[in-house]
This record gives sequence, C-alpha cells and structure tokens, in this order.
Amino acid sequence: MIVIGITGGIASGKSTVSNIFKEDYNAYIFDADKEAKFLLLNKKISEEILQTFPELESTDSLSMSKIVFKNEENQKKLNSILHPAVNIELLKRIEKIGHEKKYPIFIIDAALIIESGSYEYYYESGAYLILLTSSKATRIERALSRDNLSEESIKERMDLQWADDKKKDYADYILENNGSLDQLKSSITFLVKEIKENAKTS
Repeated sequence: MIVIGITGGIASGKSTVSNIFKEDYNAYIFDADKEAKFLLLNKKISEEILQTFPELESTDSLSMSKIVFKNEENQKKLNSILHPAVNIELLKRIEKIGHEKKYPIFIIDAALIIESGSYEYYYESGAYLILLTSSKATRIERALSRDNLSEESIKERMDLQWADDKKKDYADYILENNGSLDQLKSSITFLVKEIKENAKTS
C-alpha cells in the first residue's frame, strides 16, 4: 500500500484531490481535520484545551475559531495538544488498513503536515508528500464560496500558514491547482504513475 500525504494552504484543493484519489484510484482517505474534530469529543483532550485556553467557553468549532485562529501562538498551543493524538490515530489506521489489503493507496489529507513537523514521519516511513499550490486570489475566491468565513478571516488563516515557497523544500511533488477539474485529474494521473514507478524501484 502506497501512503501519500496531501497538504496545502486553505482552499488549495485538498478535499477535491482526496476525492479524486478515492473515486478514481480506490484510495482510503484519512482526513486529519475531521479526525481532530472527532478528538475534540474526547473528554481528556477537551479538558486540556479548555485549561490551556481559559477564555474558551467550549470546544465547538465556532468558539475555537474565534480564539485559536487569532494568532500563531494560540494555534501552536492547540496543535501541540491535537497533533500528537492525530498522529497516533494515523499510525494505527495505516497499520489496520494495510492489513486489510483492500486499498492500494492511503491518503492523508492534512493542512499542517509541514508546519507541525509531521513531515519527518513521512520521510522515515517512506510515504510521499504532495504539496498543492494555488494563487492567493483563487484560494480566497474558493474559500468565500464554500466556507462561512469573511475575507478577513480567510486572510488571517492564510497568514498563519507557511507560504508555498517555504513548504516546497519539504514536498516530494508539487501539484498546481489553478485550472479546471479535468486539468487537475490529468496532473494526478501523471503523478500517480510516477509515484508507482518510484515505489517499484525504491
């Protein structure tokens, strides 16, 4: 089973690419954002977050977005609680899905693979890391059309994430997503072929 991490800034197209892998390549999708939200239901983790952020009334997404995305320091505090727990679940899931032998590809859809330092695991395990890039204007337009966020909130989140140029040094492949869905699918077809070739020869 080939393990591939897909990362990129807000509205770069991670969910779209994950869905293409799922529908066209029978890939298993591990959505790190959804897994993190699920972990917020864990009493121990929820209590730790509320202790870390006394101003939080609860760990629901609206309350969290107002406090956590306010600055980089708050985001780092939250990530230091959530990311280790998500990574533990990820390792368990890779092992479980690998043993089942039903999926040829395991996709990890995660925005902060590089910023969080999780990329180090990818290097050690032989997984591949794809960085999705899009122009800032395109990403803002996408985020405005799909999320219940203001343009100011979107730009704040962008500012808290590393710039694409900084992240490129950590990725195995760069996938530009500024065109049509057909163009994106064509790029993925080429990329999957290359990854499979590399997997055979490595």
